[in-house]
Amino acid sequence: MITDPEQYRRLPEADRWEALERMTPEESIELGEALLTSEIMDLAEFPDDDRPVCLAVSLGLTPLYGDRPG
Repeated sequence: MITDPEQYRRLPEADRWEALERMTPEESIELGEALLTSEIMDLAEFPDDDRPVCLAVSLGLTPLYGDRPG
């Protein structure tokens, strides 16, 4: 998880790719969900008015906090 955005911005691009490649599948899903539920998605346009769904739920995975997906 990026805890210091300014420090992350100062990293060379190769280091950023390396950090992404070291992520576990769970961390990757968390990152994807964070992006899908962030204000960035306010800029996205969905022509069919589709809304993003929890990636873990759509994949049938158990969330890390222990609840089973609906």
